[in-house]
Amino acid sequence: MTNELDEISNKYKYVIYARKSTVDETRQVRSIQDQISDCQKFIINRYGLKVVEVLEETQSAKIPNKRPIFNQMLQDLKKGKYDGVIAWNPDRLARNMLEAGRLIDMVDNGIIKDFKFVTHPFTRDANGMMLLGMAFVISKQYSDDLSQKVKRGVSNRLLDGLTPTPKHGYLNEEGVYKPEPKAFERLQKAWEMREKGESITSIAKWMTSVDYSKATKKGRTIKMDKRILGKVFKDPFYYGILIQSGVQIDLREKYDFVPMISQETYENVQILSYDYKPPIHTRRMKAFYPLKRLIKCSFCGENCVVGPSSGSKGNRYLYYRCDNTLCTREKKGFRGKVVFDFVYDFLADGLGLTEKDYAEYKEQMVQIINNKRTEMLQDLHSMEGMLKNVIREHRERSLQIISINKASKVYEINSSRIAELENSQEDLEEKISKLRADTKNVDSNILSIEEFLNLSENAGVIVKAGDAYVKDVICRIIFLNLSVGINEVLSYQLKEPFDTLLKSKDIHTGRGDRTRTCGLAVPNRAL
Repeated sequence: MTNELDEISNKYKYVIYARKSTVDETRQVRSIQDQISDCQKFIINRYGLKVVEVLEETQSAKIPNKRPIFNQMLQDLKKGKYDGVIAWNPDRLARNMLEAGRLIDMVDNGIIKDFKFVTHPFTRDANGMMLLGMAFVISKQYSDDLSQKVKRGVSNRLLDGLTPTPKHGYLNEEGVYKPEPKAFERLQKAWEMREKGESITSIAKWMTSVDYSKATKKGRTIKMDKRILGKVFKDPFYYGILIQSGVQIDLREKYDFVPMISQETYENVQILSYDYKPPIHTRRMKAFYPLKRLIKCSFCGENCVVGPSSGSKGNRYLYYRCDNTLCTREKKGFRGKVVFDFVYDFLADGLGLTEKDYAEYKEQMVQIINNKRTEMLQDLHSMEGMLKNVIREHRERSLQIISINKASKVYEINSSRIAELENSQEDLEEKISKLRADTKNVDSNILSIEEFLNLSENAGVIVKAGDAYVKDVICRIIFLNLSVGINEVLSYQLKEPFDTLLKSKDIHTGRGDRTRTCGLAVPNRAL
């Protein structure tokens, strides 16, 4: 029987599939070239099989629909380009049950006529299929268990102040930050310049002039610009407080961490970024217009401004306009109808996402939320630094003014400044209180499974039927931006995790019959 099967398999066309994830937690899986070598040594030479192609992939198999080469291989199997698949181990083909089930189904339907593995026997009968299914289940369990252990290990290391996250001016040696001589000194000088009041733009130019750069692990060189520098100047890490994954760690208490600046310098720099505005009740309330900062001009890439069109009150409509003086666009504005007609059409048949997609959505949202919480905690730390500076100056001026003649100009100037500081203190305390509440409630941005499925099925109906606020909320959940030409949307970017979810399904507009539902609930949240 075995000889007959061997004779049949000699007539098949095989493809070798080798995979090693670049983020493989174990770091112990055989290299791609070792896998191919083993397949040739222990399978091809032994059975004399006909191999028509060798495929190599460096993507994880934990989440389905993430491997373009694997997906193309399945398509080619359906077209008859290959009859069988050779791999080092079943876990190279799948570590999730969706793709494992797809492979087994292709065997059942005669699309895949044979498997050959170096580490696992396979026969195309009931026992062989059962053992293959068990191998896939074990691969998934191992992957899930390993992922949990890695996450737990990373969390415990973080509490000890150990993290691989790179920081400008420092080398990271097994999770411990050490000053990187030249970079440390130049960035320290940048902090000094900022404390003295120099602009971020001029400091960024200076850092370029001294050829400051940071190399990544992948060999890419990062030059300093004002965007990166602005983030550096808000980060309390540089005086010893690491904020990551919603956790705040004082590195000075964990090991001999060398701060780049003092806490006082950090607080002095934060106040330079504080732009005090009078309380909202003293300013004119602005009207609400949807999709502000979401609509981009396709000619120059700048954000379009939004407001009512000119004309009599009864004939006005929503209007977007590019105000960039350097833009080559001839017709500067366009009606909001252009944007919303595109959105209605795009969402007309829903998003096609299911309960299975919700697990991936939630996993990605947890990571997005952790990053958002870290950013918010850094902003909170920055504002608290501003507040300390304001309170300190208020105390010093209040003590000094006691000995100043009340009729003098100096007294008048100091009194005005003290009043301004009091307003600033009140304003900052209000902002800090709100940011603390937002930080605690940031998890509420994750949709429940009911909201997720409702949004997936009925997003088009909700947006079309909703008022300006509802349209804005739903669009901000799904879209990152929309780029508009003269009178049409030319391109768009979806917000994560919807971008990844929809790309994996290759979903486009015009998907099947539209479902209309009454009494829809609107998710009252958008990151």
